[in-house]
Amino acid sequence: MIDLLGNTVTVSSARALRSYERAVDAQLHAWPGAAQAVDEALAEAPKFALAHALRALLALTYSRIDEARDACASAVAGAAGTSAREQSHVALVAAIVGGRPTQALAQVQQHARSFPTDVLSAATAVGAYGLFAFSGRHDHDAARRDFVESLAPHLPPELPWLVVHRAWVRIECGDTAEGLEMAQRAMALRPQNGHGAHVLLHGLYEAQQPQQALDFLQAWLPGYADDALMWGHLQWHGALSELALGDDAAATRRLLGPVMSYLPKGAPYMGLPDTASLLWRLGLRGASALPAQPALAHAQRHFSNGSNVFGELHLALLAVASRDDAALAAGLQRLEQSAARGHEGAPVVATFIHALMATRQGDADAAQRHWHQCLQELPRIGGSHAQRAVVELTHQAGRLPLELLAGQLAAVS
Repeated sequence: MIDLLGNTVTVSSARALRSYERAVDAQLHAWPGAAQAVDEALAEAPKFALAHALRALLALTYSRIDEARDACASAVAGAAGTSAREQSHVALVAAIVGGRPTQALAQVQQHARSFPTDVLSAATAVGAYGLFAFSGRHDHDAARRDFVESLAPHLPPELPWLVVHRAWVRIECGDTAEGLEMAQRAMALRPQNGHGAHVLLHGLYEAQQPQQALDFLQAWLPGYADDALMWGHLQWHGALSELALGDDAAATRRLLGPVMSYLPKGAPYMGLPDTASLLWRLGLRGASALPAQPALAHAQRHFSNGSNVFGELHLALLAVASRDDAALAAGLQRLEQSAARGHEGAPVVATFIHALMATRQGDADAAQRHWHQCLQELPRIGGSHAQRAVVELTHQAGRLPLELLAGQLAAVS
């Protein structure tokens, strides 16, 4: 059978294919309904390899690791006898679920050269938390732009997913005006688009238009479910806009209200940077004794054994703010291990932590040396420019928000 972009799909049930396409559509646009549509596809075709692979990605997003592995195993088993594209797609998902991101990035690039209309595969590489962003490459923004542009000649020019990501790569590469115009066009093409809303807010952030960002959120967000993938992070953008307007009280209310209330509903990883960085930014602006227990408990519940390099930076912010030197030391040890495995972003986060420690100890010379090294290599840590700004803001402040948290979980050792 053939999907909407002309790709061959090995499944005998047209009904299963239509359900799978709905699931893919929801996944590509961060819209509710992907999990239900996958279930419907598998109820019709229990051995449907691509549906099992998407179920694995969905489970991984919500940190249901055992479920992701089981679904991936079913995808691998079901891929025998399918097309070369489907087998390649399943192998890519297996690398992601198996925790082999370097291999997965190489695979997705090769896959795109052979199958450029397989946008679900490409989507694993291109977001702020995608394979390019977390690769440790200093040039990951430019590499991601080249990747997206290589797909463009093979896809409908007004395909909302393509327009969104052409906007995104421009915004992150500094071509803000062109990227913002593309993001606005993408949202006009498809208003029900969580990723599109996110990219539009990044464009408004880089264009320094915080009031326009808040106006957009006020109009658009009520139509987006409060447990949808991007809901909490879009609230984070709202808080950034309020901070840019000097309304720290509104940003604090948004953090302690919708951002933290989203933690038990959303993807666990997404909640970590949102809460940690907002707490820290408020602390840099003079906030103290904030009731941060939900953020600290979330980090302990989901990341007691650490995270990826970008996550480790935010765990470090919480550790410094809560004066938990044992957690900070454990994070540094994990970063050393990650660096030994070859991740070029790990030493950057470690250097950031050393800058914080030197600042806390009053060693200005050592702090400056660490800051110089960290800021030169900052893109390697991943995420977006808006997220990495928390590092630059800390450097500019020249101090740490050590009185930020109320009810600290640990004292200085």
